[in-house]
Amino acid sequence: MSYICPVCNGLEPLHVACPNCERQAHDYGKLADYLGPYSPYREIDHISMELESATVVETACTHLLTCIECGHSFTMHITS
Repeated sequence: MSYICPVCNGLEPLHVACPNCERQAHDYGKLADYLGPYSPYREIDHISMELESATVVETACTHLLTCIECGHSFTMHITS
């Protein structure tokens, strides 16, 4: 079964507070998009398994978020 990320596909907005300063963090999209030239064309499940251990839910999309206020960057697993 293929996973469709609700945030990547515009079905849901992503509103996340920065863990450092509690201000709104900005979503920079899939972490996989920053890993290499062909990574945006690979399946989400395949990339998630490469990035994380087998204990991570296979149906997750890992997003890169950065706080505009304090500059803290972190990742978040998006599941449906």
